[in-house]
Amino acid sequence: MADAQYNTKRTSGRQYLSFNGTSSRDFLLYLSGPGVYDAPAPDVTATSIPGLNGDLITDNARTGLRRFQNVDIKYKAFFFNGLPAKTAAVKSWLLSPVGYQKLTDSYDPDFFRMAVCTSALAFDVTRQQAAEMELIFNCKPQRWSETGQEPVALSSSGAVLENPYAFHAQPLIRVYGTDEGTLTIGDYSVVIYSFSDYVDLNCETQNAYNANGFCNDTIYSEDFPLLAPGENTIVWDGGITSVAITPRWWTL
Repeated sequence: MADAQYNTKRTSGRQYLSFNGTSSRDFLLYLSGPGVYDAPAPDVTATSIPGLNGDLITDNARTGLRRFQNVDIKYKAFFFNGLPAKTAAVKSWLLSPVGYQKLTDSYDPDFFRMAVCTSALAFDVTRQQAAEMELIFNCKPQRWSETGQEPVALSSSGAVLENPYAFHAQPLIRVYGTDEGTLTIGDYSVVIYSFSDYVDLNCETQNAYNANGFCNDTIYSEDFPLLAPGENTIVWDGGITSVAITPRWWTL
């Protein structure tokens, strides 16, 4: 790699990533190309049926939905002089967090992933002044929309939210109210028996809670709501006064 690539005076237009709230630019670490990854594979079970051609395919997910497996994303990156201390600092930043962390890059700034860094290997050192690295992240299959993390306030029953992607979203729903009421989204209904100002319905973890803790015993639903692709009508009645939905839109 040409030495000119490591000229610190020419870093303003370079691409970078952010992981666990820290930018690679803090280490003068930049990307030499977008993440390379395969499409996430659907989680299915194939069963052979004697006497029949083909396999029976069963999706390991809720009825009518699909579940996808994790996917590895690999970045080629390079950083400027400061070896070996900088190599150690980069590895500590990437490899020390426990559990999934938010991962973004400047190639695709409107989306983020939840990721664990599984490898940050330094190589191709140039006169002990610079090095290329391969960064490998094991990621959940979803690419979440940044705008889908913003709550949408609904002040009147009958409002419509449009899911712009082809996959059912698992929203975070904050329901305000004073007395028992029913929230309905598409084919899903949730009865909320009592309020302490509000109840949060986390449709990903399938829990209800408020500032005082869990309150799953104050609701009833056969299943937590999903936001289907296309238009979703949100209706409520009884003592419910307003609703705010963080839709958590995602795609692959």
